[in-house]
Amino acid sequence: MSSFIRGTMLSGVVAGLLLAPAVGVAQGGGSVKVGKDGSVQVRGGNASVNTQKDGSVQVRGGNTSVNTQAEGAEELGGADVEVNDEGATMKQQAGAELEISGSGSQESHRCSPKTEVNIQGSDNEVTLTGECKKVSVSGSTNKVKVEAAGAIEVMGSDNQVTWKREVGGKKPKVTRTGHNNKVTQAR
Repeated sequence: MSSFIRGTMLSGVVAGLLLAPAVGVAQGGGSVKVGKDGSVQVRGGNASVNTQKDGSVQVRGGNTSVNTQAEGAEELGGADVEVNDEGATMKQQAGAELEISGSGSQESHRCSPKTEVNIQGSDNEVTLTGECKKVSVSGSTNKVKVEAAGAIEVMGSDNQVTWKREVGGKKPKVTRTGHNNKVTQAR
């Protein structure tokens, strides 16, 4: 599927989910504009949805915005996504490396087949959905649940990694160093 079609579908889904309530807002003072190039702008109160011809989408509401950029998505395995929420920013480029660090956090992320995930720190609980190319865990007492990964590398002590399914009919290549690290398949 081409990046243009994927972006157009993403734009349509987001616009469809948000357009119905926005049309109601538009009747009360907001606006809906459709450009000659196929772009769509929906505004009402402090919320807006903008879709562009290239498939990129920007959704804003209050202090939160979500931006997607579909350009180059075919080569990377998905669209780039950036989420901003009151000063906290998370950006994940499809196919890129995802870095998670710190201690005591609970996070969930979605992988593409080209995503390499690096988890560093202690006492973190991380859930990874989709297919990850590689998951690396270092530190201590981290608990990681992985839907699928081509490779899993664990360093440090007392880390637990559980994977659910194979990728392409192959179990992940597992590398463990350190003390009392466990990598198991979920039942």
